[in-house]
Amino acid sequence: MRISADPAGRPSPGPLWHTAVLALVVSLAAPFFLIDLPPVLDYPNHLARYFVLAHPDDPLLSQMYAPRWGILPNIGMDVIGATLLKFTDPHVGGRLILALSLFAPLAGVVAYSRVAFGRFTYWPLASGLAAWNAIFFLGFMNFLLSVGLAFGAAALWMTLDRRGRRWTAAVSLAVIVAVIFFCHIFGVLLTALLIGSYELARLLDLRRDGALTLGEGLRTGALIALVLSPAIALYLASPLSGDSTPPTWNGLQKVFVTFAPFTLYSTVLTVATGALLFSFLVLVWRQAVFARGVLPALAALGLVFVVAPSTIKGGTFVEGRLALMFVLLIFAGMQPRITPRQGLLAGLFFAALIAIRTGYVASGWIDHRQDVADVRSVIAEVKPGSRVLVARGQPGYKTAGVSPPERALPGMYRLDGHLGALLAIERRAFWPLMFADPTQQPLAVKPPYSRIAHPLGEPVDWPLLYQDRFSASDIDAARYLPDWRKNFDYVLLIDPPKPLQPPRGLAQVASNDYAVLYRNAPER
Repeated sequence: MRISADPAGRPSPGPLWHTAVLALVVSLAAPFFLIDLPPVLDYPNHLARYFVLAHPDDPLLSQMYAPRWGILPNIGMDVIGATLLKFTDPHVGGRLILALSLFAPLAGVVAYSRVAFGRFTYWPLASGLAAWNAIFFLGFMNFLLSVGLAFGAAALWMTLDRRGRRWTAAVSLAVIVAVIFFCHIFGVLLTALLIGSYELARLLDLRRDGALTLGEGLRTGALIALVLSPAIALYLASPLSGDSTPPTWNGLQKVFVTFAPFTLYSTVLTVATGALLFSFLVLVWRQAVFARGVLPALAALGLVFVVAPSTIKGGTFVEGRLALMFVLLIFAGMQPRITPRQGLLAGLFFAALIAIRTGYVASGWIDHRQDVADVRSVIAEVKPGSRVLVARGQPGYKTAGVSPPERALPGMYRLDGHLGALLAIERRAFWPLMFADPTQQPLAVKPPYSRIAHPLGEPVDWPLLYQDRFSASDIDAARYLPDWRKNFDYVLLIDPPKPLQPPRGLAQVASNDYAVLYRNAPER
């Protein structure tokens, strides 16, 4: 690898490295110019919340929602979104924020690798293979931002440690980790793991050299405690600490989510990417160089992946998040030892694979423009200030045989469940599924709308609306179902079944192949 030196004697990358970085950034950014509302599950809902937070004095939306800022470990993107959308079109600002969630982990990987190995190399750029992943397509934007910040924080820790400024590092990281807390609690845990494993390896090196003392061990523990103490205090003061939602464990899901770092709308591309990267790692693992503390960190992530529940304290796809962190750490903390010729071949191969994956995503996003246009065409009939119930014609867990493929992640979930959020953004209408949970989001649903809101719910399955009575489980999943005919002005149906026969009391207003709008006209 060609490395030059800057005037201060520090290693700096050559022009070819900069060209590779530019090519990676441009290729990954290209799909964001193709559509204004990408097919990312939670993104429309997040965007609607950012829009409401950015316009707290909107004459209609302010009757439905009110900002409720507090100590919440899930609001980093809300701060950015509420600020940015004051000055930009919601779909322009929203895509900038979504792109930030895509690039933040990759930037963190490059920064960590640069500090850990003392030079810029091409291997961390291969993390572009994991840029498009299940966690991104599910819309976990705060989590992705926190992961990027965690790698950056660990890189800063290593830099200051090597300069002998350990107490400066601890104070600086305490502030940074507090910021990471407001993005996502998993980012705090990853930061603790990266710093803790680095310090553990450092202490073991001192012990091997006979230089480890009790005082040094105590000082190290005090430094780490100082770094983490603000985040711990914030957690204890947050509603999340009192969340008693029982965790769930799904062994079968763990098999699927091992491919989460590479999951696209295509099963073939997903499995092929994972298999090819795994094969490459098998070939280079024994000769690879690992940064200090990375191997114990990888071991810890692998162990936690096996024993971790699928959901905990309202967080879902826990194993998928862990799998992504594991893969990103391989790109950040490992360097393959291969010949220049082998490196060139591997680089060209990975670049081609990244381009193929990105091209497939771009193609899917272009196709998704029709779905978005179909939804917009029917909700254009919704009067501002109306209340709209959103239903889906296909169950969210039904991913087999979905066409077009960008509507679902294979083996995981459909991705079109929150398109109804366009009602709030573009029609100033109320829909019951806005993300406004008191333990996760800085937004409150105001009375009387709070009676018919279900902040972390999914659209109801269309067959439920044919029923006059609902089970306890039905109401638990959608508490607005009782008396829904009296409480909502319209019903928006996404991806309708065939043949389509509406429940009694609904009069069709507008329809197309993908979306149908009904006016609620209860029988007298």
